[in-house]
Amino acid sequence: MVIIILINILIILSVSLPKLVDFDWRVDTKTSSDCVARMSVPTCILNLQIEPRALQVNQTPQAETVNVELSKETLDTMLDGLGKIRDQLASVANR
Repeated sequence: MVIIILINILIILSVSLPKLVDFDWRVDTKTSSDCVARMSVPTCILNLQIEPRALQVNQTPQAETVNVELSKETLDTMLDGLGKIRDQLASVANR
């Protein structure tokens, strides 16, 4: 019993990030028109299933859905940042 209480306290005090459980993506095209021109802009739609950290040992948190819409420029910036993170993790793992 004491061990379970200690484990619960450690879980509550632990620093952790939510866990990505699943994701889905698609590319949509936004269209708009006016008298002068017609515009077609692709956007990336991400649907992320995120599981928050558990607050108790025997608890499985309910997954939450986060929807994100990214322009091409924002997606390029995000992919560049993720590539840098990948490279940094690879250099640490190879030490």
